[in-house]
Amino acid sequence: ADVAVLCGGTTSTEMQDRPNLSVDQEQFMVAVSKGISTAAKKTPVVTLTMTPGSVVMPWLKYTDAVLNIFLAGKYTGTAFASVLFGKTNPSAKSPVTFPITEFGTIAPCQEKDCHYKEGLFVGWTAFEGKPVNFPFGHGLSFTTFGYSELIVSVFKYKSPRCDGAAVCVHVLLKNTGKVKGVEVAQLYLGIPDAGEPLKMLRGFERLP
Repeated sequence: ADVAVLCGGTTSTEMQDRPNLSVDQEQFMVAVSKGISTAAKKTPVVTLTMTPGSVVMPWLKYTDAVLNIFLAGKYTGTAFASVLFGKTNPSAKSPVTFPITEFGTIAPCQEKDCHYKEGLFVGWTAFEGKPVNFPFGHGLSFTTFGYSELIVSVFKYKSPRCDGAAVCVHVLLKNTGKVKGVEVAQLYLGIPDAGEPLKMLRGFERLP
């Protein structure tokens, strides 16, 4: 085969937490991807996963590419095929962090009343400064983008997008590759010594 494509997904339902962050086919995906990667004639391995949220990916070190879709319904197969064959350029940014292991994550609650005390340090903000598989806001593309001419202005830069803003941030974004694509510019801010996460998402713009 020119490429090995492995598929996995999670079993989940409303009204209760998932028991873990593993896909149902985890052992299969690890065993097969490891076997292929260590074979004499190495075949590129691509994994496709359909999940309702974060999952751990112990097969990651044996794969060449990873594509995850968050519950796309009846168009899941069409979406996977469109990206695999290059018809569609993936341009999304992850709304969650993909941890390396479940250690340090919030344990599932199977009770009727669940009390969470993490405050602002919940979800992706709890992983800031820690190693992860894929961070919040991550997303690759078949093309590349360049950022330049960053301007941070206070009551000076006149633009319709800055109406009512005390501080406005401008940046020149350019597609530096050969494939048409979409980029999501993200702005993060941190408030030192305020007892808040290291950084918080304060704005984003999808271009073009």
